[in-house]
Amino acid sequence: MHPTLRRAWTDLQLRRMASSTKPIMLGPWRSEVGFESLYWLPFIRYAARAHGIPADRFVTVTRGGARTLYGTRGIDLYQLRSVDAVRLENQYDWEQTGLQKQMRLTDWDRTVLREAAAQVLGRTERYLTLHPSLMYWALEPFWEEQAGTQHLAALTDYQLIPKPKRVEVELPAHYVAVKFYDRATFPGRDPAVQHWVRDLVSVLGAQTPIVLLSGTPGVDDHADIHVEHPSIVSLPAVDPTENLAQQIAVIAHAEAFVGTYGGLAQLALRMGIPSASFYSQWGGTAHAHLALSSWLSKRTKTPFLAGSLDDGAAWRRLLSLPMAAA
Repeated sequence: MHPTLRRAWTDLQLRRMASSTKPIMLGPWRSEVGFESLYWLPFIRYAARAHGIPADRFVTVTRGGARTLYGTRGIDLYQLRSVDAVRLENQYDWEQTGLQKQMRLTDWDRTVLREAAAQVLGRTERYLTLHPSLMYWALEPFWEEQAGTQHLAALTDYQLIPKPKRVEVELPAHYVAVKFYDRATFPGRDPAVQHWVRDLVSVLGAQTPIVLLSGTPGVDDHADIHVEHPSIVSLPAVDPTENLAQQIAVIAHAEAFVGTYGGLAQLALRMGIPSASFYSQWGGTAHAHLALSSWLSKRTKTPFLAGSLDDGAAWRRLLSLPMAAA
């Protein structure tokens, strides 16, 4: 379907929701935080602003405490399903579609929403559903490079995400949030990657305290790459329902985020936090996400440095050149 027709059909669905007074269940969101902050939240904000849907009609179902990004009532997905159950459903999506994206409203999603609505609204109250599949379908022409930012901007609202409160943990007054994790673009077992991470953490740690964003085992989408330095401040382990909430709050009040190129760097950008993130090989991710991040960086005047290990080495060489004699 042509992008213009997709926009028109999407707006028609949102107008129908706006014409009702029923609560709107958002989600359940069970995918990565990068897509959540870079696309899903702006899509919801667009729906609310463009179609006059008040925030008190929304009921959010997301995971890991990420509801702190929405400013709505709701319930955590991990209160309704185990971490393993959520991961299995994501794996089922992958097997059916070849994508770990919520491209369709599944029976599993419907059941979760019914249970969430019963707990938040009461068992007799009826509701509407705004599922991620509508957002994925509406914005697909942008990711497939069939349409540019004009298409994306017509269906999103990229106001900065308000920063949540600080975590109730004693942290340095000023620090850099760091998280390096294994993914297709940044393989953690690659000796070159391991050496790069150790070297960069050493340089950072010599200048500033580091708060390490270590995820709860089995909850994060990607395994952490182990790092050590005397300047590192570690966070306490938390329940899966607070795993992302803790990391979001730490990033929100950091001087900067440094780590693997991906979702957390994009989240930092969306909250107005400078970031530097890296990949060792490009693949397994769309260039459209990087292009959008660059566009948002310029629009919000938030530094977003993303590059390969070779790019990083070039930055270091250039920035460490001696000043010319006066």
